[in-house]
Amino acid sequence: MKKILFILLPFLSNAQVKHSMQMDMPKNIIIQKTTPYNTPLKSLVSTVNSYKGKKVEYDLYVNDTIVNYTGKNRKAIAINGSIPAPTLEFTEGDTAIIHVHNRMHMETSIHWHGLLLPNKEDGVPYLTTSPVEAGETYTFTFPIIQSGTYWYHSHTMLQEQNGLYGSIVIHSAKPEPKLKEYVMLLSDWTDEKPEQALRYLKRGGEWYAIKKGALQSYGEAIAAGYFKDKVKQEWQRMTPMDVSDVYYNKFLMNGKEKSEFKDAKPGEIIRLRIINGSASTYFNLQYGNSYMRIIAADGVNVSPVSVNKLEIAIAETYDVLITVPENGKAELRATSWDITGYSSGYFGTGAVISAPEIPKLNYFKMMREMGDMNMNGMNMNSMKGMKMNGMKGMEMKGDSNSNKMDMNKMDGMNMKGDSNSNKMNMNKMDGMDMGQMDMPSEFNYDMLRSITPTTLDSNLIPREVKLKLTGNMLRYIWSFDDKTLSNSDKILIRKGEKVRFVLQNTTMMRHPMHLHGHYFRFINAQGEYAPLKHTFDIKPMETITIEFEANEEKDWFFHCHILYHMMSGMARIVSYEGIEQNQFAKTNYKKLKKEDNALYPWYDLSVHSQGAWLSGNVSNNKNALEFEGRVSWDGNFETETHLLRYIDKRQFLAFYIGYDTRANKTLPLYNESNTKDNRNVFDAGVYYLLPMLVRSEWRIDHTGKVRLQLERRDLPLSNNFFFDWRVNTDKEYTVGFRYMVAKPISISTNYDSDYKWGVGLTWHY
Repeated sequence: MKKILFILLPFLSNAQVKHSMQMDMPKNIIIQKTTPYNTPLKSLVSTVNSYKGKKVEYDLYVNDTIVNYTGKNRKAIAINGSIPAPTLEFTEGDTAIIHVHNRMHMETSIHWHGLLLPNKEDGVPYLTTSPVEAGETYTFTFPIIQSGTYWYHSHTMLQEQNGLYGSIVIHSAKPEPKLKEYVMLLSDWTDEKPEQALRYLKRGGEWYAIKKGALQSYGEAIAAGYFKDKVKQEWQRMTPMDVSDVYYNKFLMNGKEKSEFKDAKPGEIIRLRIINGSASTYFNLQYGNSYMRIIAADGVNVSPVSVNKLEIAIAETYDVLITVPENGKAELRATSWDITGYSSGYFGTGAVISAPEIPKLNYFKMMREMGDMNMNGMNMNSMKGMKMNGMKGMEMKGDSNSNKMDMNKMDGMNMKGDSNSNKMNMNKMDGMDMGQMDMPSEFNYDMLRSITPTTLDSNLIPREVKLKLTGNMLRYIWSFDDKTLSNSDKILIRKGEKVRFVLQNTTMMRHPMHLHGHYFRFINAQGEYAPLKHTFDIKPMETITIEFEANEEKDWFFHCHILYHMMSGMARIVSYEGIEQNQFAKTNYKKLKKEDNALYPWYDLSVHSQGAWLSGNVSNNKNALEFEGRVSWDGNFETETHLLRYIDKRQFLAFYIGYDTRANKTLPLYNESNTKDNRNVFDAGVYYLLPMLVRSEWRIDHTGKVRLQLERRDLPLSNNFFFDWRVNTDKEYTVGFRYMVAKPISISTNYDSDYKWGVGLTWHY
């Protein structure tokens, strides 16, 4: 009987659209008449003022707190004293009434990820909803018109990384199979303040890559036989290949590294509601006892499929079935995508049945493959043989326009058109060996198949929106079509349209994209049975198509769910034309849009035996104020201050104006002005990034003197060892080496043509 339930669960569970369907079943199998809830979901516009069902009320108290995951006390944010926040449970048809009490000294917000609700309840501050001010309470009220596994999190700045996230479980209004179930909320934790982590990414610091073993130095490249690939990478002005940005101290499952579920009985089939609530980590899930059987994605039932490895992108949810071992306790392991750590849940009792180990990443091999992809542009033939955790099978079979159907005429739909390619004889299910159903393999999106057709009404007016995912890893700026949110226009759509987004990822990073307030068809190999999702992953150089019925109103957020990418500009506002807008739209969302264009400062201070060097920078998306100064212990000094603006899409080219002052008191010509060693001049020029990541400077000062300078900083010789050099037409040059011993400090030495040789320490901020 357990095996029967294992197979039938997706057909027996949650309904989102209230239509009846019929299916020929044996008499000894009980099944409610309900539409599997992976059909296009109805709009809330017509139901906002007609809430039905019982009222379910929660009080959420948002507080500052102290946590200790690593042996060090760190500040965090908790709801009702816990991280993750409490699980909110509802039943389809309920009315949710949620009081958010902000007990902090700063504003906050809550977004209900994946829920279809009125626009003003969506929880994006300064876009759809007012923020919850310090000391204030905001009450969210909305109908529950769906069922499945979802989650909630802050949409204010970087609060999500600090612990402000929790799970949502919505039960079907219809009877469901009685299976034991657990919520598995995955997350990442850094002991750093998230604001400092983002600032460090903006400055292009190396410490995260050093800690992850992902620096890809020249010494390592030579030892591994990838020297030519390393040179080619830098010739293309590409940064080292990486799969993640931040180095995390811990990866958590329900707030712990290890959790035990001893009440799971031997041989029992249990349901896991898995949520990736991390700020910037994809996870690979593997189960020690056997495979996992996916039955729902993003809260929506899918045709069951067995996998031995499930990769879950940030903000996605999956419901899976697993079997508890007859003897021992089996490990469910969630390994970070950079293979730097994992968290585990154990089911059963006795000896541990460990999940398989995932080998460390071969960054140089990935670098070679990425280099080939970059050289070939968007030629998808170049992707053959590239192992990107399930990239094979991305061919776009099955046009979404085929076999159109009116979703408003689903009552009485006959389920005999089985969603599985090989139809199951339900009379022969007793005693079926689950291992014979399919051969489990690594998950990829082409495996996701809706239980019913999801094609949209052919009478809808089509609109196609093409977007390129763009970015600059050198300056850590992420965007669509080379425009950050602060510099972009809205994506305009109209109610009643069939909207198709065609997204082309031109970056070397993966991006989990999320559209608020809508479910969309994710066009994959399943044709008219394409699954419905609210979040999807798009790989480097990949093109993805989604489509949805525009059945809402006002404005909704569309963004990358890597928190640091979103905060760096990879977001857009999807706006319904011809509909009255809210108070925030009247100011063109000024407060929301300014977030990605914030100023970030950093500096390096070297104190050596012959003098001190200071290099500082304050910058936003397009502008920077740079300062360089040096002073010898006998009183000689020189400074250069430049205000610059980047003027090309790739941000290789910048124009600047500035001031240069120098005084060398030890020279006999000290009193002469405008010499190489003694001058006070205004200057203007351009910076241009050359191949091999060499920064060239072409300048002229107000006296007409021209100077060319070439410079390369932070050339990695080994995992911690770096080389810097600079030369210019004033016959000045500097070479330096430093060994990075910690994020804020390096042992360093340099030789300067004027200041000679010295050794000391360099502090990094």
